[in-house]
Amino acid sequence: MAKRLALLLCALFSLWMLSGCSGPGIIFRATDELYSLPRPSSEYTMLQKALQQLLDEGLEYAPPVSGSNTQPVRLSDLDGDDQPEALAFFRDSSADAAPLKIYIFHQNEDGEFEQVCTIDGEGSEINSVTLCQLVGDDSSPQELVISWQMANSSSATSHTVYTLSAFSLSNWEPVELMNPTRYTRYIASDLDQDGERELLLMNVENSDNATSTATYYDRSGLRLDSISTANLSTSISTIDKVKDGLLADGTPVVYVSGSVVDKIGGSSSQITDVLTLKKGTLCNITLNSETLDSDTTLRYAITGGQDINEDGVLEIPHPFVLPNYEQDSADVFYAIDWQQYFSDGSYVAMTTTYYNNADGWYLELPADWENHFSLSRQDVTSGSTNERGIVFYYTDGPKAWSPFLAIYKNIGSNRQERSTSPGRIQLYEDSSMVFSMELLDHSPVLNLSEAGIKKGFHLIVPDWSTD
Repeated sequence: MAKRLALLLCALFSLWMLSGCSGPGIIFRATDELYSLPRPSSEYTMLQKALQQLLDEGLEYAPPVSGSNTQPVRLSDLDGDDQPEALAFFRDSSADAAPLKIYIFHQNEDGEFEQVCTIDGEGSEINSVTLCQLVGDDSSPQELVISWQMANSSSATSHTVYTLSAFSLSNWEPVELMNPTRYTRYIASDLDQDGERELLLMNVENSDNATSTATYYDRSGLRLDSISTANLSTSISTIDKVKDGLLADGTPVVYVSGSVVDKIGGSSSQITDVLTLKKGTLCNITLNSETLDSDTTLRYAITGGQDINEDGVLEIPHPFVLPNYEQDSADVFYAIDWQQYFSDGSYVAMTTTYYNNADGWYLELPADWENHFSLSRQDVTSGSTNERGIVFYYTDGPKAWSPFLAIYKNIGSNRQERSTSPGRIQLYEDSSMVFSMELLDHSPVLNLSEAGIKKGFHLIVPDWSTD
């Protein structure tokens, strides 16, 4: 028990030391602030002294501004020896060139941190730093992929400029694998399935005479070379999300989703370019050679792609408007066909859902409902009642509309009472809201069941993330 307690204290103290406190004592607090915490080890004290010396020389901490780790000092095992190296991020404002500095400290045989190398960079900020297997297999040391922020956007129409560098740290001698290269977004992904990741750099160009592109970089010796370039959709104006994965036929792929110049009737819209390798050449398999856009993925900006059926393959949403039972209402209801793509650019809809972004839920739609139902919104806001309801209507002819299902969201103080009122069946509840359903008069005609609706009802979760 004493040994387990000691290990726990060491783990907690390690987290505390790198907790991101501001000021020169970024890793350790002063002695009178330690109280009952254990004293820092001599190894970390030496690291702190080395960092303090850099601060005394006039440098300032400049941690990455984005990515999964934005601490000014980061512990990562760079060489695969199960011992962490320390990366410290600084800015030398007095430098005429390359003011951004990444200092790397390695633990010697005695466990002491020694400075082994420095990486210098141009720019205003270190945007992000990623460990990545660009050379060799998983047992090899990882490489550093560094994004440098060159300038801040000064208006709504201009973009922040980034350049990307990659370094091998073999024998603690930084070897630049690629020259700093301008990009808008990037991703590291093993598209050729050789066990090493390659870099895919995307550039969005908004001028009339420029084309937005994605460029594929692969290793040749100790260099990353530009292998091939594919055009992105002409109408894409920003890249919002990037994700790698597999196509329906198992081919590695990168999905690039972004906002587009208005093309579908005044609504905010999105488009997804689907990039993969064909005989070693990068291809945009959804790009229409005539329109120069990925037309089959152009859509209303309802939601991004997600693995809706949890089979390991991303589905791209294709929303369409459903009929409104109340024709004079301004409410708009959407269904979504969730499409999987193949390497030849063809696709298949895996499922169709009614998608209620405003209330945070969706419902899988049986195929026999197609062209036979409409919806209306029925909300109740009075006193302690705050209820949002959707009613489904069925027709087997042009006029015979009958309600068959209602789904309610209650967030008022009487939400439990409302969700258990006669005829209602709870679907989901947490500390702030309750969802319930009600099978109405026409339900028997459709062979609806409580179990069937519960199986098809889902909460909306955040869609796929970016790099």
